[in-house]
Amino acid sequence: MYGKMLLGVHKKASNLGTLGELGVYPLQTEILMNILKFWQHILQDNSSIVYEAYQMMVKSRAQNWTTSVKNVLHHFGFDEIWDAQTIDNCSLYKIKCAILSSYENFWHAEVRKSPKLSLYADLKSGYKMEKYLTTVKKFSQRKEFTSLRISAHHLHIEEGRYNKINRQSRICRHCHLDKVEDEAHFLGECPMYMEHRSILFKHVISQVPSFNCLNMHMKCLYLLTCEDESIINHLSKYIEMGMDMRKQNL
Repeated sequence: MYGKMLLGVHKKASNLGTLGELGVYPLQTEILMNILKFWQHILQDNSSIVYEAYQMMVKSRAQNWTTSVKNVLHHFGFDEIWDAQTIDNCSLYKIKCAILSSYENFWHAEVRKSPKLSLYADLKSGYKMEKYLTTVKKFSQRKEFTSLRISAHHLHIEEGRYNKINRQSRICRHCHLDKVEDEAHFLGECPMYMEHRSILFKHVISQVPSFNCLNMHMKCLYLLTCEDESIINHLSKYIEMGMDMRKQNL
């Protein structure tokens, strides 16, 4: 998947997470719109040979290209457009919005159902490209940022899932707190990163004093969804340094 290469995540990373981070829609949505645009083009000239061939296909009882057009319009609630056999640009835009909205609803539902994306479901509210992707200039930092958000990392919470280890037993092996090594632990608890964390938190609190009043889970959510560029850059450095320290300590 091209999006995974852009983000730098491994091939087993979630397709849903990859699309969501980039805010791009699957190819099927573009295919549907191209079908409808071509249909609009045919209808604009009722004296052409192509239009005559189209009319023959409509009258045919066989399944063909026109059946696909009719089914698409019916699926998204635009039967009246098929019945009228005319479509303007305004109607085409409404259909496009309906197609994209339908996919977004499907996407959100699938994310909510995925155990792997339990954190991501709380992080992602709108379907759009995330700001950190254009804010963080260093590729290796963007890669680690994305990996942490979509659970394509090597924290024990994720590795333990692959190894069929009970969630409660995916304990951090880098400290003695006896806590599950999840994203919140990595960002806000594990003593191994204390020095770097103090620098990060000091900066965040200088921008948002109420940050210190949040519990660990809410701090994690705030950091990973914050759109303040200075906080994004400080966080991206922390994530990269923390992941490097973790690799060296294995």
